[in-house]
Amino acid sequence: MKLSTRGRYAASAMFDMACYAGGEPITAAVIAERQKISLTYLEQLLNRLRKSGLVETVRGPSGGYLLARKPSQISIGDVVRAADGPIALADCVGKATHCHKSGCCSTRSLWKTLSNKVSKVLDSTTLADLCKEAKR
Repeated sequence: MKLSTRGRYAASAMFDMACYAGGEPITAAVIAERQKISLTYLEQLLNRLRKSGLVETVRGPSGGYLLARKPSQISIGDVVRAADGPIALADCVGKATHCHKSGCCSTRSLWKTLSNKVSKVLDSTTLADLCKEAKR
């Protein structure tokens, strides 16, 4: 299993805003350079994050992007869901109707349990936690 590039890069961008922007708007170009993310790709991610209410935009010469809430109020689970959608290790975890074997599947409960544990870890880790860890 592998977390998508969208989820990882969105988390990196949000981490950058939480740890380096100090509550001030920061341009996508600065984030892209610092986090080694394609600017075009990052702008698409930032648009998803904005639509999800995690990021705000500020127009003008000193404009850019900033977190919509405090870093301690944004979980990595929020970020990954905004970038990728529901956290599920298999399609059947979210909706059993996605699989023709859902009624007789012997592994669906395992994937559901594991998905819930992954969600719990991501939901209990905030951007503030990542910033604290980075300062160590």
